[in-house]
Amino acid sequence: MSLCSICGKPYEEYGNNAQPVNDGKCCDVCNATIVIPRRIQDRNNIRREQEIINENKNI
Repeated sequence: MSLCSICGKPYEEYGNNAQPVNDGKCCDVCNATIVIPRRIQDRNNIRREQEIINENKNI
């Protein structure tokens, strides 16, 4: 049994990659409620930044 690198609670099985929150492994709950939403947010931010860059190139 391992401990979640985000909440500190024990989890079984293999755990989940906690990137980009931290470099450890996390439980299924933290993966679903913290890690995946953060990945989506980061991806949306990258898209917005790219749109701004592309708009500035067209000026």
